[in-house]
Amino acid sequence: MVMRVLFIYILIMSFSYADLNKPSSEENLRYIHILFEWDQEPNAISYNLQASTGQSFNNIILNIEELTTSYIDTENFSWNDNYYWRVRPMYSDGNDGAWIETSSFSIEDTQLTNLDVDIYNEDLIQDGVMMYSQFSPFFAVGVIDKFGNEIWNTSTGYMNHISDYGELYGVNEEGIKFNFDHEVLWQSPQGTPIDSHEVKQIPNGNFMAFVPTFQQGPIPLGDWTGLAQSFGYQADGVTDEFWWMGLRIVEFDKETSEEVWSWEPFEHFNMDDYDQYGGMWWEAIFNGVFDWMHTNAFHFDEEESVIYVSHRHLSRISKIAYPSGEVIWNMGLPAEYGTGDDNICTDLLFSFQHHIQLMDDGTLLFFDNGNISNVITDDETPITRIRRIQVIDDSYCETVWQYDLPPNLHGLGMGSVQLLENENYFIYTFGSGLNNGECSVLEITPDGDMVWKATSQNSNAAWYRSYKIPSIHPSAFSVVADGYTINEDNSDIIEMSSNSLEFTIYNKSGFTQPYLYQLSDLTDGGPQMFNYEEGEITLEPDESINLSFLTASSSLESTTISLSVWPTHHSYAAKELMFSVISVVESGDINGDDTINVLDVVLLVNMILDSTEFSSTADLNGDNVVNVLDVVLLVNLILGT
Repeated sequence: MVMRVLFIYILIMSFSYADLNKPSSEENLRYIHILFEWDQEPNAISYNLQASTGQSFNNIILNIEELTTSYIDTENFSWNDNYYWRVRPMYSDGNDGAWIETSSFSIEDTQLTNLDVDIYNEDLIQDGVMMYSQFSPFFAVGVIDKFGNEIWNTSTGYMNHISDYGELYGVNEEGIKFNFDHEVLWQSPQGTPIDSHEVKQIPNGNFMAFVPTFQQGPIPLGDWTGLAQSFGYQADGVTDEFWWMGLRIVEFDKETSEEVWSWEPFEHFNMDDYDQYGGMWWEAIFNGVFDWMHTNAFHFDEEESVIYVSHRHLSRISKIAYPSGEVIWNMGLPAEYGTGDDNICTDLLFSFQHHIQLMDDGTLLFFDNGNISNVITDDETPITRIRRIQVIDDSYCETVWQYDLPPNLHGLGMGSVQLLENENYFIYTFGSGLNNGECSVLEITPDGDMVWKATSQNSNAAWYRSYKIPSIHPSAFSVVADGYTINEDNSDIIEMSSNSLEFTIYNKSGFTQPYLYQLSDLTDGGPQMFNYEEGEITLEPDESINLSFLTASSSLESTTISLSVWPTHHSYAAKELMFSVISVVESGDINGDDTINVLDVVLLVNMILDSTEFSSTADLNGDNVVNVLDVVLLVNLILGT
């Protein structure tokens, strides 16, 4: 056996000056779950990370060993304090390297809310933290842990959706996509009024939201007629004299933010359908505009190319074909309640609902506020229900699962529901049932057993939606190069003892994330040592994967390479590494099988006879020519002479 023939030395330019990257120096944070990131160090098998409240590190609050180049701490940091941190490499011989440097950061005193938390069965609680979007007593977004401790907040925008990958969507005058670092990543066109209820990306990458649209219509006859006439209206059910407001569904281009598709409700819905029992016309007379639809949620289904849409004030859920805009069905109340005479599933008797979602099994999950349930059912008081239903043949429904909230947690407005990985349901309710605000989030089992509940101490608090998520760092990951060391010239290199470069990607985010990668040989013209490669991988939480890149030519001795890796849904977190590559060859093992034998002689002879490309592995005498002299040396090497 002999040593592996090929050694490639790679100077990692971005690693030449190791650094502490995150938190950045003197950064002021609005969260207490801290993501630490630093550069890879030569020969390190792990790292010692320390943090302290004192610059001299006389009060160390964090002292851990980490195998990668990032770490998330969820236990040791507090609001309104200053911290210092440092990292040093640890080696296989048991010695520790020098500290890379010392950096500092601070955490603001910006806590938003106080909660009363009840834990009924901790063993059944889904792991993770809870994110909520608040609009009263002021606009804010916050995250708490299961004990009610606030761990993150922002004033960047008002959140109305979180994707499965930890992407944040909401409004901040415009519709926006933002992240946990408080950066706005996309926004809708300035001057276009975006409704606050729902902003999302659809599968083609474009954004979808609701935009108000208006049309003159009559004031229908009802209990409010006298009030309307006292305001000077005809209010005869015929005269088009009053502004009706609907909501268009609008698709915006992901690059230009231009409107590229829309669905106009006045073209598809009949103005004979309107709320008669929820008091919307009484409000309209005073406000001067009839909030006809109050569309508040949509779910885009790529497989069937349809949009499920919730229209709160019509107590209606619609299935709309995309892109034709055809209404496939409307689900809602029986005809006698005035919100449509061709609705399907009228026996469900839901009203003023929120947060429609299509589950993986084809069921629909939504939050039935039940504002008029005491009018249309036998409920003594309005009851809020969580409903999961199966629509069969686009014509009738079966209830798969239902949970009735107690009367005190009836949600007059707002509300959300989320199906968790452990099959529990995570619910937000305004909690207005007994006229004593109980703004609450709760987690229940499929059997309806409550395992956790948090209630705002402020009786005037109002949130919009709440989600349970794995962490506040969905973009966290590490890339580590295999064999990173220092050569005899004291240069930082990767020693590659085979014909491939090896890197490991670690998912530290807590979310299942897909990643894209690109390897490029930056040689300008002529042959390249490495072919361009790109690909996509998906990693579960805390999972890692090895990336291997084979050399394309053994005759080249130097090149420059770039490696880029980024989470598909968090491209702002891309890691881009540049490499200078030097090939150092030990001759003899031409076929790279760790053995010099007659097979290598055969390959060498064929190389000479076929005049194939020059290979430094075959040039045993180093004269830059492969010929019979090299054959003689190889035979002697095998014979040991």
